[in-house]
Amino acid sequence: MQARIIAGIVIIVGLVGYLAFLGFEDGKSYYVTCDQVAAQESEYTDTNLRLAGIVVDGSITRDGDILTFSLEYDGATYPVRYIGLDPVPDTFKDGVEAVVDGRLLADGSFEGKKIQAKCASKYESDGPDAQDGYGGPKPTA
Repeated sequence: MQARIIAGIVIIVGLVGYLAFLGFEDGKSYYVTCDQVAAQESEYTDTNLRLAGIVVDGSITRDGDILTFSLEYDGATYPVRYIGLDPVPDTFKDGVEAVVDGRLLADGSFEGKKIQAKCASKYESDGPDAQDGYGGPKPTA
């Protein structure tokens, strides 16, 4: 009877460990820019990636639920096909920096499941006369 209990515990612990390992491997992804992927494309094919670049002007198109666009960084451009279920961020538009989670396919395109768009200009100061974060003018000497 005691051997059955020990065997059951070993099986359960082994199964939990195996599932945790699978979850870790599935959730792991590399943060790379378009030029880094272009330099070692075969290494990144069919790997979870967070691809960063600038959205190419005029490349955003929507066909039903599928959004397609291109990301460019330092001379390398990748077409992206977004098939995720999350809504596209409001800040996602031509010329913004974006990070797309997904996989690089064998045909050289990128299939994305999550998009993050950055709008740095929205949060940067406009120079020495800009207001501080509290809405008041910056102090002068």
